Amino acid sequence: MRSGLVLAANSIPSRPERASTVKTLARLFDTSLRLLHPFIPFVTEESWGHLRNALRESPISSLSKDWPNALIVAKWPDPRPLEGWEQAKIADFELIQEIVRAIRNLRAEKNVAPSKKIAASIAAGDKTGLLTEQSTVIAALAGLNESELTLAESLKDKPKDAAALVVGSVEIYLPLEGMVDLAGEKSRLEKELKEAESHIERLEKLLSGDFADKAPAALVQKERDKLAGYKNTAEKIKAQLR
Repeated sequence: MRSGLVLAANSIPSRPERASTVKTLARLFDTSLRLLHPFIPFVTEESWGHLRNALRESPISSLSKDWPNALIVAKWPDPRPLEGWEQAKIADFELIQEIVRAIRNLRAEKNVAPSKKIAASIAAGDKTGLLTEQSTVIAALAGLNESELTLAESLKDKPKDAAALVVGSVEIYLPLEGMVDLAGEKSRLEKELKEAESHIERLEKLLSGDFADKAPAALVQKERDKLAGYKNTAEKIKAQLR
């Protein structure tokens, strides 16, 4: 480990932004080890010692000049003041998370195999640059075929026979034809709707009779909750069949 750290620390590129990246990584490693020390003290003490020695033999030795000889007596990390760029980056990260989550949820609803790569058209508005930059990541995490991923500020014509998702100001269209067997999906949904309607009919009949007056209140409420759940399921299925 020590030889690797020394090599990395002594190989700082001349370009200022790359040197800054190496310094940031060193600070991150230092802070992480300090925070982890109460939980895995032997591992962190050993690793931090190698980091300290490697930095002292590197062009960025000033970074470790105030460090003590052992991690156990090192100062607990202080929170660094915000620099003004963090909130925008966090918002961008959360947007990408929500996009991936929305696509994954739809895939699960449509029973699309995790291994199946699907196409997508995305109207990203002012987030087009961000999503283009992160397109490989989004495709990998959401199970998209990157070669069939279309990104634009807006789409003149909305794709036909496509499931539409809206995440913030971003519109996502996933073509159902390439994602599922439309005939088979319709048949499955109709079967599930019929089953839900059967439960609704049974429970409505039960709750309109003597059961609602004679059974314990908790049991009656339980059946009412079931009825509400089946009605909600039926409405969702009907919406998908439209």
